[in-house]
Amino acid sequence: MEVHYKFKEARKACGLTQKEVAQALNVTAATYSRYENGLIQPDPETLKRIAVLMKTSVDFLLGSESSVPDLPQDANELLALYGKMDDKFKIRLLGAAYAMLAEQKVNSNFDLDKIRKAAK
Repeated sequence: MEVHYKFKEARKACGLTQKEVAQALNVTAATYSRYENGLIQPDPETLKRIAVLMKTSVDFLLGSESSVPDLPQDANELLALYGKMDDKFKIRLLGAAYAMLAEQKVNSNFDLDKIRKAAK
């Protein structure tokens, strides 16, 4: 039976890298990657630690909940839509989001030209 954990979705919602999560869990990046890809299963204690780190529930990580807790409904909806896009459209969406932040004069570190080139 193949397991469909939602580690990646929760990790990205928290803005963490695989390396950062692995370091926080005191496991290798390769081990965490295997958790995320469903190749190995974390023990129950590690699963709880992942949920706490990612500010979500074990149920969400196991696929029992459909959204990331503690996020507004519209953020969960955007996250779900983003997950359905191919890489080219994800890059375009990120570029648009950064452009909107720039219009609002929100300080963010990005190179809009780099994003535009990647989206073509």
